[in-house]
Amino acid sequence: MSNEQPVPTPLPDPRHPVWYFPVTADDGEIVGYVWGDHTVPEVGWARRAARTSRVRALEGKWAQQVFTAGQRQAAPVVVVAGLARAKGAGAVVGASSTAVVEALARTVTEADDHWLLAQLHDAAHDSWRELADAFDALSDEDRSVEWGGGGKQPNGVIHVAYPRYSEPLMRVFAALYAVGAVTPEYRWTEAPLPKPDPDGRLAPADAVRAATTVVVGERISEGMIADAAKDGLLDAIGASLRAWRAGRTPPTVTTAPDPWRIPTP
Repeated sequence: MSNEQPVPTPLPDPRHPVWYFPVTADDGEIVGYVWGDHTVPEVGWARRAARTSRVRALEGKWAQQVFTAGQRQAAPVVVVAGLARAKGAGAVVGASSTAVVEALARTVTEADDHWLLAQLHDAAHDSWRELADAFDALSDEDRSVEWGGGGKQPNGVIHVAYPRYSEPLMRVFAALYAVGAVTPEYRWTEAPLPKPDPDGRLAPADAVRAATTVVVGERISEGMIADAAKDGLLDAIGASLRAWRAGRTPPTVTTAPDPWRIPTP
């Protein structure tokens, strides 16, 4: 006969029907959150939308662990307590609902912003000059995008409409690629498209997010570039990135000539 005592099943707590803990990588990045809900009952994994590519393997490992553990016939809190013994698991805390955990998973931190800005080229890189030239050369006519195709042909074939982008407009988006503003480090499908504030300004990290969403999203939904050029988002992206670069460029120091220096022949 075994002397092991069965693990008691916690009673549901109306104040904290959900228990969860954060999962942290070795470098301190929070990968996601493991949660257990008394009311369902269910165990789940909420991955952080702003996670980096460095934790991709770890995220997949935890997602599988949570799925496997969730198949056991045990109370959610018992499952969560068991998973909390693994490396990288944080302290287990209570919450009023899974919405609290989901909100945490959507939270963007300063570290997330710094990581996106780290994808940009150094301020001295030649690509920044091309970005400035491309935006300066863009006219209102270039921003006005015409559409081709569309309609039903006499033979019954339906042509899908497509945007006809000008060369100067495509030059701008090539320049955004060149400076590093279009990056796979941003999970654009897991967050809404950033919008400028009422003054038309956009934070530098949000400019990277917006540039990535618009340029990559164009491959899936044609017309995103046209919309960005029309509603001012494109100009906000350019202004934000150029301001960021200007703030990181050391000022040019000019030295006045010394009137007492004897000129060198």
